[in-house]
Amino acid sequence: MNMISPEVIKRLQMPEEELKKTGIFQRINPGRSQPKGKNTLLVMFGGELNYRTEKIVFDVVKVPFLFNGIISRPTFAKFMAASHYAYDTLKMPGPMGVITINSDKKDLVICVDKLYREAMAVESVKTKGPAKERKRQKPGKTSS
Repeated sequence: MNMISPEVIKRLQMPEEELKKTGIFQRINPGRSQPKGKNTLLVMFGGELNYRTEKIVFDVVKVPFLFNGIISRPTFAKFMAASHYAYDTLKMPGPMGVITINSDKKDLVICVDKLYREAMAVESVKTKGPAKERKRQKPGKTSS
């Protein structure tokens, strides 16, 4: 499933009437999500001379994204792209050789920091229950 946020659709100046109706889906965020619709967009990887373009169907969903959208594995397969997580690069064949997409380290650090802060906030809410106090014994004393 390819997802994109409604904010991106607004920036692309696409009218909401162009969105096609779609069904409810689960397991993306807590509970069920009702997408605003779906639309086919042209996605391009590469530069001026060496590029690949494919038509990709995106579901427009209002969920808290760290990024502008999410591209699924079948979409990467359509581009015949291979990702290397250690180097944060994406490579795919192009008409004039290999297209290499490097990640933006600054954006990556911002997203990881935001994800860490959100995870810590959730963890602190989980652990705020009543704390049980343990009775401490003085050293050298036994309970019997």
